[in-house]
Amino acid sequence: MASALRRFGWMVLLMIGGLAGPSVTRADSGEAAVERMLQALGGRAAWARVTNTVNDSQQNILVDPPVLRVVITMDFERPRVLIDTTAPGLHVARAMNGDRHWRRNRAGELGPIPDDVLAEDRRFHAGHVYRTLSRLARRDPALRAALGPDGRLEVHEAGARIAWYLLDVRGEPYRYGAHGDDTGSVFGPWDRVQDGIHHPAWVSRPDGSWRAMLKELRVNVPLNDAMFERPER
Repeated sequence: MASALRRFGWMVLLMIGGLAGPSVTRADSGEAAVERMLQALGGRAAWARVTNTVNDSQQNILVDPPVLRVVITMDFERPRVLIDTTAPGLHVARAMNGDRHWRRNRAGELGPIPDDVLAEDRRFHAGHVYRTLSRLARRDPALRAALGPDGRLEVHEAGARIAWYLLDVRGEPYRYGAHGDDTGSVFGPWDRVQDGIHHPAWVSRPDGSWRAMLKELRVNVPLNDAMFERPER
């Protein structure tokens, strides 16, 4: 009896898998997958209107302090990023504005961003998950969408992959990665809606070592260079 029940259980799982189907079928082209994804996340027109976001989140990590508030101001049109991180007894920040950049370290000292961190920040901006969605929505001619061998939607620029998405049967991304990161991060439900675009309630590394829960999202806020410039003190 137990053996028969186990076989029945496997049959049910196989049937469910067959009904659900793959996240992106081989019949889909890269552009068709992009269209499905944008439609699931509020529509092409809504994402095409996005020029920047301010993302305020609680982030949980495995080192001290374990709970952070991180506010990221991301300009989708120019290479400008401001990352402000606070916790009890901690305030660090860094900003990039084209070739200009600065950071405030744990000791409160102001200085340039180290070269290795700056390189990662530039890659972060280039393959940013939501900025890439906006560029796809605007049909940026510099981007090319294609399906990878495992069915993931890959986005390429200048011959290199800058981002990838795995889509569920609705077209919502449930996993995302950038550049050469094949592990990526897992998305929670895209049920936070702001100015017509859908945003996930949370994002996590697959092993849970980094988790981010959205607190507030602002879209298309007025930006100026002064916001990204090094403060006096």
